[in-house]
This record gives sequence, structure tokens and C-alpha cells, in this order.
Amino acid sequence: MQKSYFHNNKAISESKSQKINIPLQYIDQKRVVDINRLLNRVRIEKKNKIKREIILYSSMILALGFFLNLVTTIN
Repeated sequence: MQKSYFHNNKAISESKSQKINIPLQYIDQKRVVDINRLLNRVRIEKKNKIKREIILYSSMILALGFFLNLVTTIN
């Protein structure tokens, strides 16, 4: 019996006699995950996000203050 496959824009036709069995790799291997490392990474990312927001807002306020100071000194 002829089977046709279409994968990645390539048409592949094969019969059962031509089919080669590919050895299965063990994909479901268990990995050891340290929850403390994950939690510490989340805490550090949160602190870095807060620092970036503080720097952004303070630089915006500083730029606005310089602009207003420039406008008042020109008038």
C-alpha cells in the first residue's frame, strides 16, 4: 500500500516495504530542577524590573524639569 506525506514543502511517497524503523530516543527523561534557583531568578528579575522603571521615570521627570526650567528662563 502506497502512502504519501507532505512535510516542509516536500512530497514523500513510501510503501510499507521501504519503511525503515527509526530507534526511539528517550525524550521523557526526568530532569532535576532546584526550586530555590528558580525562585531566586524570579526575585532578581523582579528587582531588576523595578530598578529599570525607577530609572526610566526619574529620567523622564528630570528631562521634564530641565525643559520647564529652560522655558521659564527664556520667558
